[in-house]
Amino acid sequence: MVWIMTLLVVAKAMDRTADYAVRRMEARGLSYARLDSDRFGEANIELHFPESSPSGLILENKHVRLADIQAVWLRRLVKPGADHISAPEPRRFAEQELDFTLRWLIDILDYRCPVVDPERTFASGQNKFGQLAIAPKLGLMSPATLITNNPQTAKDFVKQYHHVALKSVAGYGRKVPGGFYAAYTRLVTPEIVAKFDSLGLAPVCLQEYIPKAFELRITVIGANIFGCRIDSQETERTRIDWRRYDASTPHSIYAINSQLGDKLLGMMRRYELRFASFDFIVTPDGREIFLEMNPASQYLWIEELTGMPITDAIIDELLRLSETAREYPFDSGRDGRCFNGAFRHETGYL
Repeated sequence: MVWIMTLLVVAKAMDRTADYAVRRMEARGLSYARLDSDRFGEANIELHFPESSPSGLILENKHVRLADIQAVWLRRLVKPGADHISAPEPRRFAEQELDFTLRWLIDILDYRCPVVDPERTFASGQNKFGQLAIAPKLGLMSPATLITNNPQTAKDFVKQYHHVALKSVAGYGRKVPGGFYAAYTRLVTPEIVAKFDSLGLAPVCLQEYIPKAFELRITVIGANIFGCRIDSQETERTRIDWRRYDASTPHSIYAINSQLGDKLLGMMRRYELRFASFDFIVTPDGREIFLEMNPASQYLWIEELTGMPITDAIIDELLRLSETAREYPFDSGRDGRCFNGAFRHETGYL
């Protein structure tokens, strides 16, 4: 059997973005394998310690040795299912074993080859509180924000800022029959303030509402920055939360100035991330207001609406990192861990 170097895409079934990415890899003549994490139980796994025999996977009849994985795109990592097991307790046991095996497998790959991005950096980068704390140190402006489950504190915040947005702390969404339910951002009204006494049940995020000229969704991949202008104020349904966008919401390419770009790269460095998207408000007087960063974010709709080659930039970054890793196979990290070199040996980035 002939073994060749392979890009591994870890996703989930029914992932349109992963579907498009592997089509682009195929069109470019690249060797790839796809592992759908929710269907991990369908893979054939062989991990040998010590490696007296090659460790590897069989994914849809494609044999992949771990030693031949040159880079991993961790697109989506979800808990594997074992729905074919009808008895509840054996099913829970199987799902637990599959979940630990998959996550620990990704962990050891992180020591062998570049992973965009590992769970450890993804989890840290998701922390919205940390982002808001770091933002001013990087020179980014952000709205006054309160996280609280204290009704009186919430009422005082609304009284101080008058125009206030109400958000979920971590973002909330789930599939429902016939569609998808999400907790979208809303303006606080007197009716909402009257319900603040129920805040003891769960904390909320209150944020000073910033007037918008338009909004930005900025996707960063390595040192590549793709700016998208979203004219959310041109359609009624997107004035408060652009995520309600539809085909009538204008999206266009937006040039990101070098000062803002340096700040975004600074936050990426802080979290050791290779891929994330940033949400900004641009005010009528031209100020750029940072809202949040989203690691491993959705982006395909922007590529489709603007033509920016975001997927190819992800593939290029995987290939570039794999070249770096081959040149510098091991590097002693500052915390004593053994990094594979991709995060340390670069010109001016991390």
